[in-house]
Amino acid sequence: MNIKQIIYLFVAIALAGCTADDDTLVLNEEQQSLLGRAIDFSTSMADAFITRTTYRHDGSFNEGDQMRIFRQYADATGSSFESDTIFRTYYLKMDYAAGTSVSLNDDWVPMAGKYKMDSDGKKVVQTAADSLTWENGRIVRFRAWGRSNLANVLNANSKGSYYPDYTVSDWVTVSGPTKSIPLTMRHITCRIGLTCKAGNEFGSATICTDWEDYKRQDNADTKANDDKETAKTEAQAKKERDSVMAVYHKMCMPAGVDDETFLLTAMTQDRYNNTTSFKDFEMDTTGIRKIGTLDSATIRTTVQHPVFNGNDGRLYMMSIPFDMSKQSAGEELTLPACTRFKVWLYDVNNGDRSTTTGSTGSESNYHIFALSDIMKSDGVTPMFPSGLTLKAGYSYLFSVGYHYDKLTITAADSFKWDEDSVTTPNATNQTKTQDDLDFTWWTSAYVTAAKAAINENKDFLPTFSIANQTQFITFIKLVNGKAATRMTGLTRGDVRTGDSGNVITDSDGFETYWWILDSGEQITKEQAEALGYVFYPHFYPTVSTQAAHVIEDYVKGPMDFYDTDFGNRYEVNLTADLDFYDWALPSIGEDSEKPFRGYFKGNGHKLTNLYMSKGYLFDRVMDGAITNLRIESTHDTSLLNIATSSNTKTGWGCYIAGISLLCNSTNCAIANSLTGASYVVGCIHVGNASGALVGSADKLTMLGCMQAAAGIPQNTGALLGAYSGTTSFFAPQSTSNVTWGSFMCNYYDVEKSPKTNAVGSIADSYPYQQYIRGGKSHVLKAKNDYLLGDNADYNQLKSNMKAEMYGLAPWKAMNYAIAKYNASTIGSKYPCAMNYQSATVGYTHLYPTLETGAPALDETCNPLIQNN
Repeated sequence: MNIKQIIYLFVAIALAGCTADDDTLVLNEEQQSLLGRAIDFSTSMADAFITRTTYRHDGSFNEGDQMRIFRQYADATGSSFESDTIFRTYYLKMDYAAGTSVSLNDDWVPMAGKYKMDSDGKKVVQTAADSLTWENGRIVRFRAWGRSNLANVLNANSKGSYYPDYTVSDWVTVSGPTKSIPLTMRHITCRIGLTCKAGNEFGSATICTDWEDYKRQDNADTKANDDKETAKTEAQAKKERDSVMAVYHKMCMPAGVDDETFLLTAMTQDRYNNTTSFKDFEMDTTGIRKIGTLDSATIRTTVQHPVFNGNDGRLYMMSIPFDMSKQSAGEELTLPACTRFKVWLYDVNNGDRSTTTGSTGSESNYHIFALSDIMKSDGVTPMFPSGLTLKAGYSYLFSVGYHYDKLTITAADSFKWDEDSVTTPNATNQTKTQDDLDFTWWTSAYVTAAKAAINENKDFLPTFSIANQTQFITFIKLVNGKAATRMTGLTRGDVRTGDSGNVITDSDGFETYWWILDSGEQITKEQAEALGYVFYPHFYPTVSTQAAHVIEDYVKGPMDFYDTDFGNRYEVNLTADLDFYDWALPSIGEDSEKPFRGYFKGNGHKLTNLYMSKGYLFDRVMDGAITNLRIESTHDTSLLNIATSSNTKTGWGCYIAGISLLCNSTNCAIANSLTGASYVVGCIHVGNASGALVGSADKLTMLGCMQAAAGIPQNTGALLGAYSGTTSFFAPQSTSNVTWGSFMCNYYDVEKSPKTNAVGSIADSYPYQQYIRGGKSHVLKAKNDYLLGDNADYNQLKSNMKAEMYGLAPWKAMNYAIAKYNASTIGSKYPCAMNYQSATVGYTHLYPTLETGAPALDETCNPLIQNN
């Protein structure tokens, strides 16, 4: 098969020198019919949007929500986009059944009276007929920013209900006319919310700005206590107040979104106080300020800072989550732990708590609480020991009010937008606690395997199944040797017998024993368990002098999930998706002398809100395997720190297959170091990273992986940081004959992390058909194959054209690599039961996702690589 006969994918239709008019010739009949028609937009939220009042079943958008939608055309090369931007403003219109409030359908339609802009760069007022239209078949991309009509606030158009909730989408690139454009919106503001406990009502609230408030008693529950002061001196109180004001004066109330940068804008105090319309800020930019245009002193004195406004029975403060000043533009803002809030409320059931006698219905004096007062579920650990950091898309919700005659403050333990439901009138304490450890899943696996070995003459191969958070934490502690509080000082005694001399067995039919403490006291297993020992049935195989049997034993240290006697690797199966509620957890295998040596099977399940204190799910692994697992977290998370080989003839580092990481990674997302023969197959990381997918390796096979991360340093590796093997990592290839190798069908995003290489500082010099590619975002996200003619020679293409060429859509190429791996000896034993799927529509706007189900070789294009 000649190289010229290989089909390549080339995203720029302009490659063949087509004009815009010529482009329409390659459109199908349906696409041709869409030219000149208004474009339809389908919208969704990146997170469930149930923080707002809405009557829609999916809890997403409100009637009257607004979006400004932008369009840009690709240039003649197809590799970049023209600077001319066209935009229109749309609003969500709902149609109802006659005489009812039942919504039949909805649509984003042009909003009369708003600004529009065409390619001339001039803003003019649009009409209800000013839709964006398909003008030709060129490559085009769309982006939008939106504003919420929460509880009809845009229509109310008043300062008292102003709730500036803004969202933006990423660019959506489309290769030709289609029926609708999907826009996924994400929050870009930070919310601090207060909700009343049952039986309470709010008057108002504010952040404390007077130094006297930092000297008064916290959590005042009577008027007398309101007047009490702490032991702080005036100087101490002023110092606390000043530290809070230093941050509060940098907090800005949002006014909109900058059309050029898609970052939030702020408004001046004068504009806030004197404006006549809170829904038309973009029509009049007086007093609207962009990031980096004012110094901090000017922001302090002239820019409007956020305030608590009532909505839906709650009080909300919405803030821009970063510094807007010239000096520190973009830096995170963190309110210190000493920050105090004043809350005015009254108890509608029990009268006014601000007096000693009480008078129903009378508004109370204010009460004060500090961030440092808010504890976790244990009641002693501060929720915000380092203060409260403003983050885009976070909702810090505090439940405040009298409960059992005491003013209490509790915080939701998860701060994503979708944790705050408007379906309940009062917030509940959403803090989740870590239950006691559960060993039943572990011991029952031993029992089942032992019975099969004894009664059915099978190999002793326990398979462990983890079904909930408690069992997962127990697993971590077993591996780390932290599951038992006592692991020494106990000796096995004689078999226990009854009065008649019969052996006492447990519920599984195994013999029970007496146990001897160092003091000489003889106790039962149950008594030893009460002291902190953890027991399990220890299986012993048949030997010449004794048949296979089980003996009671207890945990004496870390359990590595490897049977040294038989050379068997135990399987640990995850059987459900688990939410870890941002608990701080230790990594698996933190004992360097006892790394995890088992086979962890995620079975396609997902771990969410994972917070590993060291940043790794697994710390140390030896001769291990980790497969088919998805992780989504707002915390810095990597899969593995270090894997090593046992240095035996059959040892290896780690086999890693089918891993999806949607999170930021301070370290290398998949592994920092892999020593010994290792595989990384079918793995994708989307987020930020400071290093490659794998930091270093000496004998690595990497197939079908994608690194879509920002933040990787220039001139370093995006897929592999360093390779120390004795042979060339890239096997020599000719441009016309590429053989299947150990580093194939891997991709990384050079738009997110510019000037990066595949491996370390080695400039990428491999043939394009070897599929070790640094691709542009739209290339990596492509759903369909763009075809270059069979007779086209890629060697004749210019460098910018080659950068757009990738044979198959990347997700297909990566699935091909997974299928090749699964057909190998290692792959059949540790298969990748995941496959990449692209978006279900024909746009290049989403990276492929890993879903359950292994791809088959015949599902992809076999001419991908020539086999010799």
